[in-house]
Amino acid sequence: MLTRRTLMPMAAGTMAAATMAAATMVLSRAHAAAPAQVVVAQGADAYTMDPGRHSVFPTANVLFQIYDALITIDPAGGFRPALALAWSNPDPLTWRFRLRPNVRFHNGEPFDAHAVKASFDRVLDPAFRAPYYSRISAIGTVAVIDPLTVEFRTAKPYPTMLFSLYEASFPALITPPAYLAQKGPDALAAAPVGTGPYRFVEWRRDDRIVLEANPDYWGGAPAIPSAVFRPIKETRTRIAELRSGGVQLAVDIPPEDIAGLDGGATRIANIASDFLYFFAFDTLKPSPLTDRRVRQAINHAVDVAAIQKALLGGLGTRTALALPANAFGYDPAWTPYPYDPARAKALLAEAGFADGFTIPMIGRQGRYLKDREIMEATAGFLRRVGIRVQAQYLEAGVWEQLSERKAREGIMFPGWSGRDPDLVWFPLLRSGQYQSYYANPALDLLLDEGRATLDPERRREIYRQAAAIIKEDAPHLPMLQPPLIYGMASRLRWQPRTDSIIDLRGARYA
Repeated sequence: MLTRRTLMPMAAGTMAAATMAAATMVLSRAHAAAPAQVVVAQGADAYTMDPGRHSVFPTANVLFQIYDALITIDPAGGFRPALALAWSNPDPLTWRFRLRPNVRFHNGEPFDAHAVKASFDRVLDPAFRAPYYSRISAIGTVAVIDPLTVEFRTAKPYPTMLFSLYEASFPALITPPAYLAQKGPDALAAAPVGTGPYRFVEWRRDDRIVLEANPDYWGGAPAIPSAVFRPIKETRTRIAELRSGGVQLAVDIPPEDIAGLDGGATRIANIASDFLYFFAFDTLKPSPLTDRRVRQAINHAVDVAAIQKALLGGLGTRTALALPANAFGYDPAWTPYPYDPARAKALLAEAGFADGFTIPMIGRQGRYLKDREIMEATAGFLRRVGIRVQAQYLEAGVWEQLSERKAREGIMFPGWSGRDPDLVWFPLLRSGQYQSYYANPALDLLLDEGRATLDPERRREIYRQAAAIIKEDAPHLPMLQPPLIYGMASRLRWQPRTDSIIDLRGARYA
């Protein structure tokens, strides 16, 4: 017989089972309700969808989801396979790559050694004028050995070759030769086709770029079905969108906002970067900047440590030269110019500018963390010694157009990255290079020797000598390596990289 006593535990068991079932259903619904997209907020829109036609990271962040390079890097900065499974050096002038089989571009076109050769032949053509040509310029020829083997040959040994072939060397992303032949470069620039984890859907300029997961991606289909990149120049707007859930990943969060965003529905990722903040001087066109004493005066006039403390909360790493402190050959014993406004005024007087002068200063607003504020603070320090700057804050597209014409002038705030002097000093300081506004034959000889020398100790000595010239001639005002501070939805699981490339391949929601 069923009694009240026997019914009570049965009822309790039934209630427990129902509660557990309800909880399971809630968890199941929560899992099913994981967002179908990740929206990334950057400070600028993409410039083009052609990887060989740009030199800026906001564009690279979009294109790296669409395209692949032969190799990539891990979070520790080590090289690992991507479209190439393995590589070797049969001799000091040859790099042989074994390619990944059964890979196709988004349009069904096969990826093979012929696609690699066509991609590099295209961007190595001097008539193409690739903005990042310095990263690949040591490559002489590309040869197809068989459908899955390709060889790169250089005229001289090239110790930083692998840096030329991974995704942060923008022209190294592999493009589809048949698509280009049939549709032309303008089609690729507007509607890209790659082998990457996401396929292009649409581009509404200055509004959004929409991508969808590639279910056939060789590395496995992305966990998040859609990726959207939105250009949001204003920092406060990016933060507001992050708080409201309009975006799930936002770049360049100011240090003062870290505490307020690190908890609840949002969290913060704050890592050291390989990136450089510095001011470059146009020493090629007639202006006071052609005088070394003026450039030295500018270095003495600006209190970089005060700017770092006031605007970045002391975060970041001060650098003595425009080279990351974690780069090969960087010597911790190097010291920056000391802040000394009296010495700055004396040098200006020696150069014939006792009353100062007026000079343009160009940069971009919203491209880097605190970029406008850093430019304004630098202009304030220069004003104290009599240098008056005419500041211009350019849109990303205008900056790119000026860069293509080599028409930057005065004092520039460009930004750069690279973990080897060859990746920084060669493109920025070697005479005649696309990004160089400086010429020094003695430095040219050293930079040429450094990029063709395999022995690490000899390379250190070469770059030690180069550093002495750079320090004395002062073609830059070195500043610091800023932190990389990202705000993201708490449920988003994503690993930032020190080179500031946004890689969504492993991104997922918890």
